[in-house]
Amino acid sequence: MKLASKKIVLTNGSSPLGKELLSLLLGEGALVVVGDINPEVIPNHVNLQKYKIDPCKPDQIERLIESAIETLDKIDIFIINSEQFSYAEDEKENWAGLKYLFQTNSLGPIFAIQRLTNLISVGLHIILVSSEVSFYPTPGYGLYGASKHAFDYFWDSYRKQVGKNFHFSRVVAKTPGNSNPSQLAKKVFRSILRPKHSRYESWNQWFQKKSFEIFPFFLFFRSLLYEFLLKVEKKKKNLPLPHNQSNET
Repeated sequence: MKLASKKIVLTNGSSPLGKELLSLLLGEGALVVVGDINPEVIPNHVNLQKYKIDPCKPDQIERLIESAIETLDKIDIFIINSEQFSYAEDEKENWAGLKYLFQTNSLGPIFAIQRLTNLISVGLHIILVSSEVSFYPTPGYGLYGASKHAFDYFWDSYRKQVGKNFHFSRVVAKTPGNSNPSQLAKKVFRSILRPKHSRYESWNQWFQKKSFEIFPFFLFFRSLLYEFLLKVEKKKKNLPLPHNQSNET
């Protein structure tokens, strides 16, 4: 088995991507610790230890890391998959929701990396599951993209700062809704076997990125597409309920 006795920590194992990853990791003999807000929905396995954590709370992130080291004796690979999603809510004034979004997508992962690199002096491989939304202005995904971009900026800077002692691999997912958890999990798995600074869920994302660099005006048409999709989504939300539902209490 390719990952026999590899000691891996995964956050958000109950998500669609998390479930696909767990199947691959456990199937290849890895020893896995999962931190999840709903660990009870994750099937038990002899090589799996589950902890209930809220990824936006630093004390619980710290507890996950320390518990993983105690359980596994060391951490070879730490996969950051914690994600709070937001779409078509950029205009809503919701401080609590905004705070939780950035704590989960930015501050929590930043704190996790700081804690890991202070506890483990050398050899750790950290894998980030990012999103292409953080690369381009995308109507409807303003808050979500901003929270992902904030962490990506830290990731790129910190990787160069301490990169000689650690491996940093980023896997870039497609826009939410277009991403395929099974395909994305395979790219994360490939990054475990062969660490690389950056991988894309699909080859056409790389082609798209290069196209935007050469022909930046293509971004205008991309924005138009997502503006249209956002208007469609808003119309759906504003549709009246069917008569048989509108009278329900």
